[in-house]
Amino acid sequence: MKFDTINIETERLYFSNLKPNDCDSLFEIYSNKKAMKYWSYLPFAHTKQAQKMIEDSIQNWNNGTAISLGIYCKDSPKLIGTINLFNFHEQSKRAEIGYILDPTYWGIGIMTEALRAIYEYVYKTLKLNRLEADIDPKNKKSAILLKNMGFKKEGCLKERWIINGHVTDSEIYGLTKKEYLKNSKI
Repeated sequence: MKFDTINIETERLYFSNLKPNDCDSLFEIYSNKKAMKYWSYLPFAHTKQAQKMIEDSIQNWNNGTAISLGIYCKDSPKLIGTINLFNFHEQSKRAEIGYILDPTYWGIGIMTEALRAIYEYVYKTLKLNRLEADIDPKNKKSAILLKNMGFKKEGCLKERWIINGHVTDSEIYGLTKKEYLKNSKI
């Protein structure tokens, strides 16, 4: 796919492609054990991992294979989270979505606000028909967020991930454009 420049803002937030100067904040989030508790890989141990993530996000953007957006509060230039769109399937007009937020910002509606803005981009600009999310079944807060945002739980993939020797399942959620458009809460 070819991605156009992204200019997304909400009342409190703005979104931008990850930049090299986001490295320290990105590392802070992805090394945070609380934020990474249900992630599909271990927390970062070195800032080089954050640097590589930024480099990969730039390359993926240029190749049209994935979008990694930083989430920023308008009152601060510091990165507070990311939203990722990946595994694009052009013919079927679908992609997967993933997100993470600095725990300092949990519980104040930041991710709900962020996802609403991303929906507009996904369904209107990219003209996708479907978004999919994969979460650890123990991540109850993420499940509630997805359901509140219109996603439907569609199934469970048993023993999908092995992280540091620990086997976990994945719950799969989906949101079609049709459901997005008819859901007045979104």
